[in-house]
Amino acid sequence: MKKTTQILWAFLLLAAVVLLEQFTGVAAAVQNHFFDVASGLWLVDEERNPVMHFLLYDGIKILLIVLAVAAAGVLAASFKKTSLKKLRYGCILFLLAMAFIPLVIAGAKKATNVYCPYQVTLYGGENPYVKVLSRYPPDYDFTVHKRGHCFPAGHASGGFALMILFFCFKKKKYKIAGLCLGLAAGWGMGLYQMWRGEHFLSHTLCTMFAAWLICLLLAAFMERMQKKYPAFFAFCGPK
Repeated sequence: MKKTTQILWAFLLLAAVVLLEQFTGVAAAVQNHFFDVASGLWLVDEERNPVMHFLLYDGIKILLIVLAVAAAGVLAASFKKTSLKKLRYGCILFLLAMAFIPLVIAGAKKATNVYCPYQVTLYGGENPYVKVLSRYPPDYDFTVHKRGHCFPAGHASGGFALMILFFCFKKKKYKIAGLCLGLAAGWGMGLYQMWRGEHFLSHTLCTMFAAWLICLLLAAFMERMQKKYPAFFAFCGPK
């Protein structure tokens, strides 16, 4: 399948998730399973599950930073060591994804003005449950209440950014392994946030498809750069 077709499909799936969130109650129906109405508690939280919080929140973010720093180090070393030149393409692509995907998702969060599950009245919060394409009640005062910053899911974006590894390798088995790693990391981080009331299912799905769309765009960009500057990318990059 050509990249232009893949990009179109990724965009359509992203749009489908937004429409699913807007016109169905699936997201809330799923989220209900993670909230105990009687106690007012979510399935997990930082205080009751400190080890899980470290592994799926702070710890995994530290690991992603370490991976990005390592990739930057290899990229810098590739200009001195010829043996590392073959890794230059993958390192650049990886660093672009690790930077742009969280950045784009963070920007979208500021624009959508959607609250997290724990913040809405449906789960004991103070804000109305308003979907991404809907308007807030006319009497809702944003000078009193801060705007929402929960759609799409920001924490999971770093994990889903690892899907770029699919385009960083030449061998099929490594490409599939890289894609699976990104999906596993993204959903591990995303589900944890859902379990503690930070995001709805639609938030995480949106981040996944948005991340994949950005991965496709970055891969297409890098292929063009490789053709435009063949000497810089000699002996490296997928063929």
